[in-house]
Amino acid sequence: MSTRAEVFSPLQNTAVWLSSWLCGHESTDNVISALQDLVGPHYYYDEALTTLLRDIREATNLNDEGPAVRLILSGPGQPAELPAGSPAAAALTETGSAALALRGYGGITHILIPCYTPEGTTWRWFEEHARLPEPAWLSPGEADALLSQATTEAAELIRATGGTRADLPDPRLTVGSLADFYDTPGLPMSTTPRAAKLFARADRVAAVIETVVDKLGDHSFDPQLFSLWRHIRTARMAGVADAVLNCQQTS
Repeated sequence: MSTRAEVFSPLQNTAVWLSSWLCGHESTDNVISALQDLVGPHYYYDEALTTLLRDIREATNLNDEGPAVRLILSGPGQPAELPAGSPAAAALTETGSAALALRGYGGITHILIPCYTPEGTTWRWFEEHARLPEPAWLSPGEADALLSQATTEAAELIRATGGTRADLPDPRLTVGSLADFYDTPGLPMSTTPRAAKLFARADRVAAVIETVVDKLGDHSFDPQLFSLWRHIRTARMAGVADAVLNCQQTS
């Protein structure tokens, strides 16, 4: 089991860049550059990324209340916020644990599911006519408080690994380098400080978990560390919702 796949998805930053572009804060060239930096070339059936962006713009309803772009993350103990048994839910199970939900017109929700490979990203598009399950809709403050507590717990655990084996690298240095990875390639200027803070905290906790479990190979704290996954995913989804709402309100 890959720790990184459970605590991180390029779709977080993809969602923020797309919403900023949809609301006119970023140019098409900037969003294309950002998406390619995130996951390399993009494939949309037999079409280019520009075709995908065109279809996203035509399909997304920015006028109603609530975030027009939602990040959906799932994992152990946290089912995907998609209708059970739907084609989109089946595709998500096949390809990973992350999807984008675009609010369409006439009650339709468009579900975009990426499949990441070394060659790039292939996108699949689904339409849901049934109402999606409601997310937690935590405020940034609530999500940050939960993740702050998780950060404290994770910091205590990472300190407990120090000196257990002489051949292990410095856990703190490894955490720092991984946190830098999670932050690449950054966020658009329209991202709210609250959302950026949530993402940064989520990156930090994710880096701690990956350092202990994958890099240091220490599984002594697996039950405690794995229980933090849900808090990380929830913080990322709450951060995206805040960033998207701010884009819509300032467009």
